[in-house]
Amino acid sequence: MNLNLCAIALLLFGSISLVHSRAVDIVDNENNDADNSIEPEEEQQPAQSKHSRNRLFEDDWLKFTKTPPTKMQQAAGATIEIVCEMMGSQVPSIQWIVGHMPRSEIDNLESNAITEYAPSAIVRVKSVHVIDHMLSEPRVYTCIGRSGSKTIYASTVVHPSHSDLELGGLIATEKQYQGPQKPRIIYTEKTHLDLMGSTIMLPCKVHARPHARITWKSNEDKEIVQSHRFKVLPTGDLLIIGLKWEDMGNYKCIAHNAVGHDSADTFVYPVLKDED
Repeated sequence: MNLNLCAIALLLFGSISLVHSRAVDIVDNENNDADNSIEPEEEQQPAQSKHSRNRLFEDDWLKFTKTPPTKMQQAAGATIEIVCEMMGSQVPSIQWIVGHMPRSEIDNLESNAITEYAPSAIVRVKSVHVIDHMLSEPRVYTCIGRSGSKTIYASTVVHPSHSDLELGGLIATEKQYQGPQKPRIIYTEKTHLDLMGSTIMLPCKVHARPHARITWKSNEDKEIVQSHRFKVLPTGDLLIIGLKWEDMGNYKCIAHNAVGHDSADTFVYPVLKDED
């Protein structure tokens, strides 16, 4: 690893609080609270491949940078946002499951997410799960992250609003909140490091009603227009082809509809290849 990369790694990882504790209990049936401890994987690592020189780290790794709260209380008519952030080698994928699921099933759960293949990247991702309906009972929401051979997860129990409880028990049905909703960016990358010359994709997934229009601003704070190197995809993601040193900086995704707008920043850091 070259000195340039060492300095970057120290700068980024110095602010990350690593959690080492016992295995996760997804739900405690006694108090209906979630335990957000994290169990690091202890699988044997494969032998170093001939492609390892094109990776920033030889081994897969994945850590939470922000775990969701263990429990939340829903307010009457209010939308809840559960935030989950993690950083890892390659591009970590995040998915959410609703309801109780044993740890063994989580370990074997197949992700249906399409992830970007970027073996040389170090990425910090943020995912937000939006609850825009009235709950009828306490419910468990679990954030699951994967990167290579690593899997981490943490759960939140969301309790329904006290005002939604009837005398004698919980309400029998759940109601979807009606009307328009301002955009909420629910999946983005906060930091993306990759080797110069790589093609990278910066995601910007949005929850909105009606549909939100997505635009991007460059590291010079100018709206990005389509070119041979910068492409805003129909999904709203930003594709940067042939990463250069001058591409370093902050990129802003902006989502807006008739109700309002939301924005999210991604810092891109090109890394010089180690020729040794």
